[in-house]
Amino acid sequence: MLHHALTLNNHEANQRAQVPMYDLLDIACAAQAALEHEKISDKEYAFKHVLNRVFGYMTPEAKAEFNEWVDRKGWRAKEAIILSTT
Repeated sequence: MLHHALTLNNHEANQRAQVPMYDLLDIACAAQAALEHEKISDKEYAFKHVLNRVFGYMTPEAKAEFNEWVDRKGWRAKEAIILSTT
């Protein structure tokens, strides 16, 4: 399991989100699909779908912590900014 050092305070860590059952079903189906797909691109698409659905229910504090954790792991896609010289 991929754990991280929790930096949310006790109140933030214990906040609850109401997730509609249809969204939970969609997340579960996408996660299972990601496990079953053979093509890496299909796996990635399904996992990104799961992340997007879950991310939508997270508090701003939890989103910030998630982003910090991804950055610490070095998993954020590096973006190059190319400035025009003309």
